[in-house]
Amino acid sequence: MHPLLTNLNEEQREVVTTTEGPLLVLAGAGSGKTRSVIHRAAYLILEKNVAPWNILIVTFTNKAAQELQERLQHLIHMNTKNLWVGTFHSVCTRILRREPYALPFNNSNFSIYDGDDQKSLLRKIYKQLGIDPKKFNLNKVLNIISKQKNNLVMPEDMEDNLSNPFIKTFKRIYTEYQKQLVSNNAVDFDDILIYTYYLLKNYPETRTKYNRQFPYVMVDEYQDTNFVQFMLVRMLTGENANICVVGDDDQAIYSWRGATIRNILSFEKDFKQARIIKLEQNYRSTVPILKVANSLISRNGSRHSKELRSDNLYGERPVYKILEDERIEASFIANDIITKAEETYKSWQSFAVLYRTNAQSRLFESIFMEKNIPYLLVGTVNFFQRMEIKDTLAYLRVLVNPDDTESLLRIINTPTRGIGSTTISKLLDYAVSKQITLYDAVLGVKNNPLLNAGTINKINAFGDMLQFWQAQRLKMPLNTFVRALVTQIGFIETYTNSQDPQDLSRAENLNEFLNSVDEYFERYKNEIGDNPLLENYIQNVSLQTNVDRMGDKDNSVRLMTLHNAKGLEFDVVYIVGIEENLIPHIMSQNSNDEIEEERRLLYVGITRARKELILTRAELRRSYGSLDATVESRFISEIPDDLLIKESSFSYPIISRRKRSVVPKIVLESEKLFKVGQKVRHDEYGEGLILNVDGKDINAILTISFAKGQLKKIKGSYIEIIL
Repeated sequence: MHPLLTNLNEEQREVVTTTEGPLLVLAGAGSGKTRSVIHRAAYLILEKNVAPWNILIVTFTNKAAQELQERLQHLIHMNTKNLWVGTFHSVCTRILRREPYALPFNNSNFSIYDGDDQKSLLRKIYKQLGIDPKKFNLNKVLNIISKQKNNLVMPEDMEDNLSNPFIKTFKRIYTEYQKQLVSNNAVDFDDILIYTYYLLKNYPETRTKYNRQFPYVMVDEYQDTNFVQFMLVRMLTGENANICVVGDDDQAIYSWRGATIRNILSFEKDFKQARIIKLEQNYRSTVPILKVANSLISRNGSRHSKELRSDNLYGERPVYKILEDERIEASFIANDIITKAEETYKSWQSFAVLYRTNAQSRLFESIFMEKNIPYLLVGTVNFFQRMEIKDTLAYLRVLVNPDDTESLLRIINTPTRGIGSTTISKLLDYAVSKQITLYDAVLGVKNNPLLNAGTINKINAFGDMLQFWQAQRLKMPLNTFVRALVTQIGFIETYTNSQDPQDLSRAENLNEFLNSVDEYFERYKNEIGDNPLLENYIQNVSLQTNVDRMGDKDNSVRLMTLHNAKGLEFDVVYIVGIEENLIPHIMSQNSNDEIEEERRLLYVGITRARKELILTRAELRRSYGSLDATVESRFISEIPDDLLIKESSFSYPIISRRKRSVVPKIVLESEKLFKVGQKVRHDEYGEGLILNVDGKDINAILTISFAKGQLKKIKGSYIEIIL
């Protein structure tokens, strides 16, 4: 047996040795798919004598690409820097930098606009076109633009629909948006893919070039691809069709991003004579956890049949706990984490709390802080989106691409240099009248008749500074250059001398930014063997994702949405809010397809757990200022009773940090009547007075004013009448 196959199971060996023709690998959660992909690449290089540069591997995140490359290099003891591995966006960006002639501006130094840049551009367009942003929500319009591009529909491809005012106005916005991107020598993330597609489609010789370069193509997380990514796979694969896609239709949870499960379900139709290999051996979770996952996902109709199995027979059955309200739910989980950490000596990062919506994190953050539990909130505003970092990056982007008007507008008066909005408007008017870029208007400001001498001097000094640093960027190492530029701009000094704590934090962030440039410089030089250019670093920052930036060594409990949990794993997982309108979400109940995706989302959460899984539901949850009774998620009824330990918060003590037992009483007398003005008692909140009664008997929802000043809505079965 080949040494590369010795530590693989039978199905993984099949994946590694099946190198010719179309191959679909259905890799269940925790089945070692990354290991299979790495060993397959190693097998191609060592056994089939394929050069690394003849292999293309497309991953879902930059972090996954880096990990794959490092592990492969360690496995084969060979430099893999010539291996093409990265996300669709990074691979396509690399191709477009090499082949810019298909771009509308034929310039390889284009800028990549992120979400904030796109919104800034749209706001300017709205102002120019006289469009009310309240009627045409920026996020909604950007989402529609993205969907159009994902379906290969550019503005000129849209049909005129004069009878629909929204579509008519949208087309105007979309047309102007694309026009200004081109004039700024810029692309958004969707453009990266669509321009690469047009390059390969419209230039057969270029397509043939890359088909010959990549006789072997592998695509990870294939279930998360969209239509344009599918078309790119077809274009890059060519006639040889030595294409291996790896994915799991049971983990397809990104339709809202434009991903389509159709790509993985129809692989056999798209690529004739395709072979399918299922990886069903799970190396992550215990058998009791997998039984719950398998029973749940088996309810979906749109899937390939498969069932996870494990040799890890030991482990407790997953627990389903019903708590009184959302605060008690959060308190229980906090206390349970403390107890488990103390009793089992687990580190904080062994625990994760998963929820359906970001809004659910608020209580957990509050209670975790109260109980001194360190936590990491995954999915919030990330480092490179902070104001001071965006300002610094805007300077760097202008130095690489002077035609980037949006970045230039961001820095022209940052920090303040006396160039106000009126002056900027006159600069823009002059640029339009002369049909030149804003950057050229800055450099030629002495010829602008709209400005006075004092203003001209300020703008001229700004332009001189940009020209000076443009000349310096190719003379100095990247990290030295960026540090010198940031020092000259004066951001760190300004923030350090401020008395505002936020400014001191900004100074720390900028110092960390400089550290990131140092780290990138060293890593690039070691891996590539050459000094990186400024455009290399900017591209690296632009293509990063939230998941890429999560600190693996940060010892804290993870708080995140179920969507953000994909690809991760933890010893102990809590999935909260197992209720109708949360999971499945209230906005995802219009079709069976939507319900199936919600079921897949819960399945993803369940399969994150290695040793323990706890599902929770709050009987009362605050909604629009009031506490409302919840309905148990339909997904609980789809899991056989014998697979879960079902408990109520009223049958066991809730442990506070002071180890105080609080056991709410359940009063079962169905004849008990509640009246406004009655004195009552609750074991957690103490004595109170009923202000309102909604319903009857023990099922009534009572509005109670408690002696400690708390106003609560509580079900009657949890209340004791004071006689």
